[in-house]
Amino acid sequence: MPFKKGTSGNPIGRPKGSVSTTSKLIREHISQAIDGNKIMEMLDKIDSPTEYINAISKLLPYSIGKVKAYEEIEEREPISININFVDTEAEEDE
Repeated sequence: MPFKKGTSGNPIGRPKGSVSTTSKLIREHISQAIDGNKIMEMLDKIDSPTEYINAISKLLPYSIGKVKAYEEIEEREPISININFVDTEAEEDE
C-alpha cells in the first residue's frame, strides 16, 4: 500500500547530524584510498606559513567533516500591541 503524499513510513526520520550508512561507507573507502604519509610529506615541503595554513584549512573539512552553520533562536512569548485612534477631526476644529 503506497504512502499518502507528504507522509512516510518513518515520520520521525533520521536524527539531525547523524550520518547515513552510505556516507559512512564512502568516507571509509576514501580514507583507505588516501595515503596519509604522502599528504604529510607534501605539507612538510611547504615553507610559507601562510600557504601551510591555507593547505591545512582546505584539508580540514575532509578530516572532521563539514559543519553547517546555524543560529540558535530564543523563543519568546508573542507581544500584543493595541493602537487606539481618537477622533482627530474634533481636535482640529478647536
